[in-house]
Amino acid sequence: MKYFLYSFVLIFFGGCYVDNDNVTKKNIIGNLSDETILSERQNMELLNKEIRENPDSPNGYFIRYKHYLDIGEIQKAREDINMCINMSPETPIFYQEKAKLLYNLAEFDNCEQYALKSIELDSSAKESHLLLGKIYLAIPNYGMAMDQFNAALRIDKFYHEPYFYKGLTYTRAGDTVNAVSSFITATEQFSDYYEAYVELGILYSNHEGADRNRALLYFDNALQIEPNSIEALLAKGIYLQNNQNLELADSCYNQILNLQSDFEVAYYNKGYIHLLSYQNNWNVEKRDSVLTLAIEDFTSALNINSQYVQSYHNRGVCHELMGDVLSAKVDYSTALKIDPFFALSENALKSLNN
Repeated sequence: MKYFLYSFVLIFFGGCYVDNDNVTKKNIIGNLSDETILSERQNMELLNKEIRENPDSPNGYFIRYKHYLDIGEIQKAREDINMCINMSPETPIFYQEKAKLLYNLAEFDNCEQYALKSIELDSSAKESHLLLGKIYLAIPNYGMAMDQFNAALRIDKFYHEPYFYKGLTYTRAGDTVNAVSSFITATEQFSDYYEAYVELGILYSNHEGADRNRALLYFDNALQIEPNSIEALLAKGIYLQNNQNLELADSCYNQILNLQSDFEVAYYNKGYIHLLSYQNNWNVEKRDSVLTLAIEDFTSALNINSQYVQSYHNRGVCHELMGDVLSAKVDYSTALKIDPFFALSENALKSLNN
């Protein structure tokens, strides 16, 4: 009898950093207290008064633009930064802010022209060069991206963000040596650079030989900065799991579930760890005990995500190992209903039917 285990696929690839600037705060507004809402109204009244009393100045609109960004009123922020540009078309910071806003809205074509205008008006606008590099990285055009990151560094060699994005560019281009060097330089310029430590951990986790062990150091550095980071805990857990340090990996997944109880990947990985620890030479009671724990974890993952093909498959493996062929067939069949091309379940089902 053959058993087919589905190996977990790392979901945090090097260079898949998500820019936090793209996340607005609108979703938290509903949690504000009455006192905070009153304060927001008072702030808005003061800002509106400033604009009324100085109708020919863009300053009030610019301050209100920043305020709208803070509370997630993106369209109103857009209207105010447009007003700033109309009132003072030679002020580079207004174009730079408009470019940042458009970048966060993924309007890259429009973003590019405003960033270029900012640089035209102010050749030392390092943030605009960084922004252009990020746009070209997203397209992607690695050569143009790198040109802009280097341009920002020529203005300020201690500017940490271009080093980080150079690291992402190298990672996506497959140049891991220069990627590591760039991320390390980013941390040298800014010692609390959480994102850079995560990227370094991921890169080293894919290394061969002794260098691979450095991954744990970088994941721990990231967690010192953000102890409740699910991203870093998951990446660390996967690294430990892939290096057969199952107990510590399980601890990482438990920490994740304490932070977010509906994180199905953590349940899936816990179940997979139980399967990895399974030994045929154990007595029946011990084998069934471990498999029961695995089934519970895969079931928890499925209760959160009913389309989780891998959880159906691995739960089927557990049932098959326990001799419950009927339940195994049901799980393999369900996996194939969701993904008719899932070869592991197809092969397992054929084996049981032969």
